Amino acid sequence: MISIAELPRPEPGPGHSEGEQLLTRPSRRLLLSGGLVNAGLATSSIFVALFFYVVNGSITGMAVYSVGRYAGLILMSVMVVKAFPSVAPRRLFRCGVGLTAVFYLMLIVLGRHVASLALPLGVFNGVASGVYWFGSNTLIYDVVGPVERGRYYGLSFSLLNVFNVAAPLASGFLIAQVGGEAGYFAVFAMAVLIFSAAWRTARRLPATGGVGGVSVRGALALPFVQTGWAHMWMVVAMRGFKQAAGSLGLVVLVAMATASSSAQGEFAAVSALAGVATSVLAGRLAPDRRPRAMWLGAAGFIAATALLFVRADLAMLLVYGLVAGLAYPALMVPVSSVVLDVMDADPLCAERRGGYILSREVAVNLGRLVAVALLLALLVLVPATVAVLCVLGAAA
Repeated sequence: MISIAELPRPEPGPGHSEGEQLLTRPSRRLLLSGGLVNAGLATSSIFVALFFYVVNGSITGMAVYSVGRYAGLILMSVMVVKAFPSVAPRRLFRCGVGLTAVFYLMLIVLGRHVASLALPLGVFNGVASGVYWFGSNTLIYDVVGPVERGRYYGLSFSLLNVFNVAAPLASGFLIAQVGGEAGYFAVFAMAVLIFSAAWRTARRLPATGGVGGVSVRGALALPFVQTGWAHMWMVVAMRGFKQAAGSLGLVVLVAMATASSSAQGEFAAVSALAGVATSVLAGRLAPDRRPRAMWLGAAGFIAATALLFVRADLAMLLVYGLVAGLAYPALMVPVSSVVLDVMDADPLCAERRGGYILSREVAVNLGRLVAVALLLALLVLVPATVAVLCVLGAAA
């Protein structure tokens, strides 16, 4: 078992600024394993939401699945620190990936019966994701040195965007060609294969120490006792709100505009392709340039969302995807690095890192749950398109 102190912490070499720092071997391995997980999610996650939408015939089933998933994420994050304090983050990473593969196998076996099992299936996927993300986020803190963070997250977001170009297009085309449930099952089977590859690759990740005896009460109290973390906690919660609003709302808007699975892939590809280069550039920003970049990214995302209030047909959705894809990495790549920088400001963070990771997971998933709850409440009062646009507007 490797302690955090024993991991290599690179210093910028001659002629290299912080943003240009090359990644160490453990960071590259983590980037590869996490990249495979992102490839599996890019292949399938849009179409899981769409599958629940199709089999239920309404947004409600998809929203109920999301409630279960985000609640499962929070519950499992708490369980990890209480029941598995000594388990290495690498093992959590691999266990979460394995459980995610099992989830996709369950979708294939259950078929249209998932309509009545939206909540328990959401909880199961949330549990799997909670184990994975707790292991992954802890490993990132343990393995990726401070001078590598900008480049690591820039490359990670860029790879994610590359996968989000190719995978949804391929999946949407496959569903359209095969047709019906069989098309969705083929996509889910592809995801199982990719997650299996990620599980195998993750064997070579460093076996850093477990999170130890983390106090759940202390972790939940962190935003109230540390001002800097309180600010980041709110930022992470708002990021979760935006993620849930987009993952639900945009799938629904594209489905209503086209009733086509291939159009879902086209929308995702346009947005992702626009963000490939800007993610890399955002990862190279020096710390003193991050604030301005984050303001520009936020402003670009607000402008993109405003376009949807003009009209929400496929053409405007594609323009939204293009503008948001270009702008959003300027906000989120620096934010991902700054979260870890704020953790580093605590002299005892190496011992408390599990508490910070738990606090972070609670924040992001509470934000997601608020977005879903708002959508469900609005669906009772206004038409579906108006409800979705209101939630997306709140996210902006």
